[in-house]
Amino acid sequence: MLNTIEFEKWDDLRPQLAMLFKEKDITRVELMEQGIQLLEDMVGKAGDLTPINFSERFTFIRNNKHNYTAFKQLDELFKETKKKFAGMRARENS
Repeated sequence: MLNTIEFEKWDDLRPQLAMLFKEKDITRVELMEQGIQLLEDMVGKAGDLTPINFSERFTFIRNNKHNYTAFKQLDELFKETKKKFAGMRARENS
C-alpha cells in the first residue's frame, strides 16, 4: 500500500525538475526518469487508486520526458493519486 514517503519524494523532486525545465538543462531527462519510476512504483502499489486515463497519460509522459508538458502531466498524475489516496484513508478512518 502507498504511504506518504513516496509523495514526499515527488515533493522533493518536483521543484528540481521545474528549475531544470526553466533553465533548459538536459539533465532534466534523468530526473524525469526518476519521477516516472516513482509514479510507476506507486501505481503498482495503489491498486484501484489509479487516476483516470492513466495508461494513455503515462505513455505520453514516457515518450516525451524531455517535454515540459510531460512534466506537468506527471505532476498532475501525482496530485490525482495523492487525492485518491487521501480519500481512501479518510474512508478507512471513518
